[in-house]
Amino acid sequence: MTDRISVVIVTFYREAFLRRTLRSCLAQRDIDPASLEILVVDGSPNSSARCVVEASQHDAAAAGIALRYVHEPRPGISHSRNAGVQAATADLVAFIDDDEEADPLWLSRMLACQKRYNADIVLGPVFPVFELENAGRDPFWRWYFTADTRQPSGAIAQRGGGTHNCLLVKQTCCASAEPFDPALGLTGGEDSRFFHSVVRRGGRVVWCADAVIHEFVPASRSSWTYAMRRRFRENQLLMQSFIWSDPPNLTGVAAWMVIGFMQLLVFAPLALLVAAFNRSIAKKCITKAIGGVGKLMWFPGLTLVGYGDRTSANSETYEANA
Repeated sequence: MTDRISVVIVTFYREAFLRRTLRSCLAQRDIDPASLEILVVDGSPNSSARCVVEASQHDAAAAGIALRYVHEPRPGISHSRNAGVQAATADLVAFIDDDEEADPLWLSRMLACQKRYNADIVLGPVFPVFELENAGRDPFWRWYFTADTRQPSGAIAQRGGGTHNCLLVKQTCCASAEPFDPALGLTGGEDSRFFHSVVRRGGRVVWCADAVIHEFVPASRSSWTYAMRRRFRENQLLMQSFIWSDPPNLTGVAAWMVIGFMQLLVFAPLALLVAAFNRSIAKKCITKAIGGVGKLMWFPGLTLVGYGDRTSANSETYEANA
């Protein structure tokens, strides 16, 4: 019996991005089209992505793939992820972001890895594609936007996980109707908390090295403002993950706050020392120092908002490159 799979694409005011993501999902190879459905979950209040899905229905029908539109107007990415899981008719659910493209064998490799290693969650690498050529040539930006553990397929995944390239077993991973915490819908971190809960229940999270996705990075994201805010928020959420345990891991909080302080103490002056002869290394040092600040200023009331801002969609330049 062929495994059925639901691919969930959560989108928010990024119609031009979404078109390319959809094309890559409809072009998957070595998978039975009849076993596949694609769900586009639109988090915009005015259903802005509906027209993109309707325009893609002909291509989906020609490929023999079911394509469905789901509208979730409640603010926060957690609501959209939960709506996707609830609407999925298959027990295997894959997530891909709306600014990404999947390699043609992405799904078939994820499925093979899940079956071979009896995984509850499979994670894969994400590599950047830059709008700005200068950013693409800079080792710092390639390092910053690459999500790759460099592990062999089947290894227990070393990173906490993100839904920008993952496959999960709905029955074993989704213990409630809202597996992604709505309280984290605007700050982000809902996916990390989800993976944390799966591992805590004994779930198996493995890496699939050859299930590749590419993320488009517009010019607005290869900027210091974006990079520093994102790294600061990521480290805030890392710290908050220690209080998700029952009871909270206060020892972990204290230890990582010490690590954060040492990061700031070491990498801030190191950035000044190396800036004159290697700017990429200097930028990495500054990024690590900012991460240290995030570990110190992690309290929930200080968490930066990461989702829900229409101006961050950055969809217009992507259309020109489609």
